[in-house]
Amino acid sequence: MARTDRFRQQHNDLLKAAGDLQALLNAAELSKDGSKARTCLASLMGKLVLHLTSEDQVLYPELTASKDAAVAALARRFSTEMQSTTKAVVAYNEKWGTASAIKANAPAFIDETKNVLRILADRIKRENQELYAAADKIDGKAFA
Repeated sequence: MARTDRFRQQHNDLLKAAGDLQALLNAAELSKDGSKARTCLASLMGKLVLHLTSEDQVLYPELTASKDAAVAALARRFSTEMQSTTKAVVAYNEKWGTASAIKANAPAFIDETKNVLRILADRIKRENQELYAAADKIDGKAFA
């Protein structure tokens, strides 16, 4: 069992929620009713907030304090990068905070959603391959 299994499972849950939202990106349907997309987006954001909070409270503090300078530097870089990403995702979520906002401008919602989902998928891939791989190699108990 890898130390980061819990975080990797959260990533899988995020990717599933992102896929669910992606499946709803149909301009004709969204122009009629944005409620399903808004509900799906709210679910995705809830999972993301839980994940980011877990990383901020558990993962990053341990890794940035690591005796392994390379791991500590990697964790600081990922943490810093995530701050700007988080701001962008929060702004996106606020902009599309209602079903009526989605319905009123479905094409823009679709474009912005595709971009946010691409950013999140890229981040998840990089965390799994770089950050979590490094965390799994250093001594310590599983992140709970």
